[in-house]
Amino acid sequence: MEPARDDGCGSGLVAGRDWSSLPEDLLISVLGALQVADAARSGAVCTSWHAAYAAFRRLRFPSPRQPPCLLYASDALAPGAAALHCPATGATLQIPFPLAPLTHRPFLGSGHGWLVTADEASDLHLINPVTGAHVALPPITALHHVKAGTDEQGDPAYNVYQNLREFNYRKGKFEVNYEPTILDIDRAHEFMYDRVALSASPSAGRACVVLLLHMPLGEVSFARLGDDSWTWVAPGDSRGLPWRDFYCDAMYSDVDGLFYLLRQDASMCSLDFNGPSPVARKILSGVPKSAKSAYLVQTPAGDILQVWRWRTYEDSLTPVDLPPDFVDEDEVQDPFAEVKTTDLELYKVDLRGQRLETIRSLPDYALFLGFNGSMCLPARDFPGLKPDCAYVTDDFVEYVNVLKYNRREIGIWSMADKSLSRLVDVSPVIYPWLNWPSPIWIKPSFL
Repeated sequence: MEPARDDGCGSGLVAGRDWSSLPEDLLISVLGALQVADAARSGAVCTSWHAAYAAFRRLRFPSPRQPPCLLYASDALAPGAAALHCPATGATLQIPFPLAPLTHRPFLGSGHGWLVTADEASDLHLINPVTGAHVALPPITALHHVKAGTDEQGDPAYNVYQNLREFNYRKGKFEVNYEPTILDIDRAHEFMYDRVALSASPSAGRACVVLLLHMPLGEVSFARLGDDSWTWVAPGDSRGLPWRDFYCDAMYSDVDGLFYLLRQDASMCSLDFNGPSPVARKILSGVPKSAKSAYLVQTPAGDILQVWRWRTYEDSLTPVDLPPDFVDEDEVQDPFAEVKTTDLELYKVDLRGQRLETIRSLPDYALFLGFNGSMCLPARDFPGLKPDCAYVTDDFVEYVNVLKYNRREIGIWSMADKSLSRLVDVSPVIYPWLNWPSPIWIKPSFL
């Protein structure tokens, strides 16, 4: 037996094994099979492992089968710090964030390992929180109905021309209101952006289409990476959207290369960007009763699901603490208010039969719902995940953006028990994340 000795790699004493001398190509193969957090840690083991990690990053190898993580801001780690918590493993990793402080950046969406956020001018950005890569999207004033202007005091603001039909009681008829809605520059993102969906990783360049659901009333615009402006997807004609607004969610399907849009009445349409101009097609009519919050998600088998989320306001027994210098100018703050999920309903979209088929359970899958691009993952691929459950975050826009200091609903919804359990085992009122920005699910990626 060989005597134990130091392996020169900072990992203590082992019996005759020098882990620092493993071939680089072998280490790169191993890194490709690791979770992102473990791969990043391995680069700090020793000089040779760091070189292999650098080569792995340089060669841009994908890291398959990454479990979703909760991205959140945490002052407990450091002021405005960012962290990733993996529910499959229970591990938490602090990460650098290139547009600090994180507490000033809303989480508006995520997909393919990238976060959608906004800056102090409410312009959108794509950020990979693991690598620090950053892509600026067209500014808010590049939307078809937004112009730079001033507010009533003459300060810079955005003028949003919604051009909505409103009833004129004096004339007794509907008329289009052409007066702009004025939004503060630094808060415009709270009202302008509803949902964001990505067709691919931004590392794919022009192949990445960013689909934006926005004010007024869930209209649709898009941009490819590198575009200078947003293109409004207008209703009408044979290729336009069948409806102008009230779109509440969107998803991209890798199966057929199409975007799918969901409206508040559960109606759907597809959107094809594979030609010279977008082509929209109505694929499902609405139903009389549907939830205000709803998601589109595709199963690994290719089925499209609608997930309806029912919620209600409740009064907490323990109020939140408002900052001592906080001034409630609009008198809307309620430190006792909490939003609670009361039910999740699942429906399989049957396009051929033009109907929604009720699903009682998902025994093999786990859902991830929130501001993120919704995910449906096989639980067997990630042993730490609970099957027949939905991992949910708080994406009720009015509650999140108006009551920023109130607690966020983050937990695991059981389809069988119809109940929500805590994501982490902490006290009922103390969590590791800040209440704003509302935490979001993301699948970490090096690409």
